Amino acid sequence: MKKLITVFILLLVIPVFLRCNRNHQQIIGVKIYEYDKDFSSLVGKWNDMGINAAFLSIDLAENMSFRQILKDNDIKVFIIFPVFYNPEALQSDSTLYAITDKGRPAKDDWVEFVCPSRTAYRNMKIKEAEELVRRLDPDGLSIDFIRQFVFWEMIYPDRTAASIDKACFCDSCTGDFSRLKGFILPDTCVTVPEKAGYILSHYSEDWNNYRCDLISSMVKGIADKVRDINPDIKTNVHVVPWRDTDFGGANMRIAAQDLKKIAPFVDYISPMCYSQMLKRDADWIASVVTEMDMKAPGKVLPSIQVYPYYINDPFTVEDFRKCVDRALNGSSRGVVFFSWPLFETDPARMKIMNLI
Repeated sequence: MKKLITVFILLLVIPVFLRCNRNHQQIIGVKIYEYDKDFSSLVGKWNDMGINAAFLSIDLAENMSFRQILKDNDIKVFIIFPVFYNPEALQSDSTLYAITDKGRPAKDDWVEFVCPSRTAYRNMKIKEAEELVRRLDPDGLSIDFIRQFVFWEMIYPDRTAASIDKACFCDSCTGDFSRLKGFILPDTCVTVPEKAGYILSHYSEDWNNYRCDLISSMVKGIADKVRDINPDIKTNVHVVPWRDTDFGGANMRIAAQDLKKIAPFVDYISPMCYSQMLKRDADWIASVVTEMDMKAPGKVLPSIQVYPYYINDPFTVEDFRKCVDRALNGSSRGVVFFSWPLFETDPARMKIMNLI
């Protein structure tokens, strides 16, 4: 009888022990941008799910009552810090817009981007990150929208590489690039499409390197500055979930995110593996993590989708469970969920965390 009781107790305790061990080794995070309900109840749910990191908007991170509850429950805080997505700045100064190869401002639906080569803007954002970390003292800074312009959430597997707009071809970028390479654009290149066509046909590889360097140097500038304030702060970079073979190398050719250049400056690389909205499956998540880990070893922290978003394609609880499983397997540093309101839309998905 005593042996049966002992076995029963072990069956109860071991899963809890394994779950606690998993949570301490891996980041189990959730993105949340706004919340107007009871914070204590929210954090109680997160504890039940094993959530140990909250990726907060700046507005939520400024709520000190919420921050204290998170601290009391040993939940780390990463502040989401947007860089080149900045509608407010663009409304104040439209000359900051990135320009596509078609000659249009970099705007698609809600996505609108500042040109990444503008020195004054870059310095302003680095200073803003510095002041944010100094003022709010988070455990981590999660750097978002640090890429060239693209509305990647609406690009599906059947898209052709040529159909995706490229940026930025504003005078600042093309002028800076031509000076660096030591050439002058022909007099026949008057319009933006003509300039873009010339650069892409004569200097394609150098152009990609130039654009990628704009992004990686901005990552370095932000990371170095916030570490000057707090050497222990963790830095994470949100990246488009494109592999080398996707859309003709669009990870660098379009988004300009060269992970080998970015990885040395940050603690985590977080591909936004939102499978349902991108018409992908759970195995695709695993393939993204595996490939990115070869470029940023031990730093890949995938973010995955919780519930259907943007499009109406099916995404069942079982589909979600498979995505969680693939995200946590292999070389992954954990998983970050996009986003908390989607859990509340279907609470059955919260229970998945108790089964892994």
